[in-house]
Amino acid sequence: HTYVYLPIFTRGDWLEGWKTVPYMIWHLGVLFMNEILHIPVEMSAVFMSSILTLFSYFLFYWIIKKYTVHIGCEETNTKAAFLSFAMCVVQSLDCRWFDIGSGFLGTFSINPTHSATQMAARPFSLLCICLAYDIWQKQKNEEYVGIFFRVEKGLKKYYFLLAAFLFLSTCAKPTFAEMFIPALGIVMLIDWIIFIRRKDGSAKPFFKHCLWTLLCAVPSLIHILVQALAYTIFGGSFASDSSFMFTKPFEVWSFFSENVALSVVFGMAFPLALVLINLSFFLKDDLGRMGLVSYLVGFAEASILGESGARFAHGNFFWPMMSGMLVMWTVSLLRLLKLEREQTDKKVKYVLINVV
Repeated sequence: HTYVYLPIFTRGDWLEGWKTVPYMIWHLGVLFMNEILHIPVEMSAVFMSSILTLFSYFLFYWIIKKYTVHIGCEETNTKAAFLSFAMCVVQSLDCRWFDIGSGFLGTFSINPTHSATQMAARPFSLLCICLAYDIWQKQKNEEYVGIFFRVEKGLKKYYFLLAAFLFLSTCAKPTFAEMFIPALGIVMLIDWIIFIRRKDGSAKPFFKHCLWTLLCAVPSLIHILVQALAYTIFGGSFASDSSFMFTKPFEVWSFFSENVALSVVFGMAFPLALVLINLSFFLKDDLGRMGLVSYLVGFAEASILGESGARFAHGNFFWPMMSGMLVMWTVSLLRLLKLEREQTDKKVKYVLINVV
């Protein structure tokens, strides 16, 4: 991004630059520092990435503090800061000696620091997770008091904020929206079916809420369509012979790993441990379901979607899965904080919680 894409903008060919990278929040930040503040381009890239990482760090801190206040025992500043730092640097396990070939197990990560654009989308993604959960709970319970946002004051403002942050995440990189929009749609559809089966008249008002929530996705969906047109039909991509396609299960993943199951275990060890300890949370609780469905949608996209032609082995649909991993890791962290505060008479569970 620094040495290939940015020079397209600096030589004044902005239309060509936009077609090449229509998701360009990171690039605009770097260009501002380089062109306006006259900071060397390498340091501008470092500063922009650092600013966005700090943004994510403070958001994790804010999320931890808000959630632990909600569950009745606010986390200490020191521990909240430590956990926030950990969530910004944690990487998947890479045990190369397990691999059959020369791949790196294709474990992927919630922090792909080599991708400036994926990391740029992360802070906006975290805000979308918090907004969507608060909005969702308020829709289902009029008495609900927001954990992260004051949705008890009314939802109109927060619908707008959700649309805005989702749009900004798409402007940074469309991969979070490509996972999160269908994931929320699936969860709301399941809830709507449950309301229909109750036959108590609650299905109709909930369906209206669902429509309002889905309207928040319209700006992002339009932008994704425009990006696709710029990237393919208008010839912005350096591999313009490529197009979207379905693949055999794990066909693209096989370029990165020869043992997909082991890759998933090494990339998702912490959330998988929480699932084993507290499966009911991920199946019944709304926060848990958001995390689980987000990861499963991203996993499905990584497993069966790809690009034809020269970009077939690039694995660009792993980015939505890494966004789903971020949701699942965040939800799992919040659940662990609550489990730590609960008394349990099951010794095995108590030991597992402390080990995790």
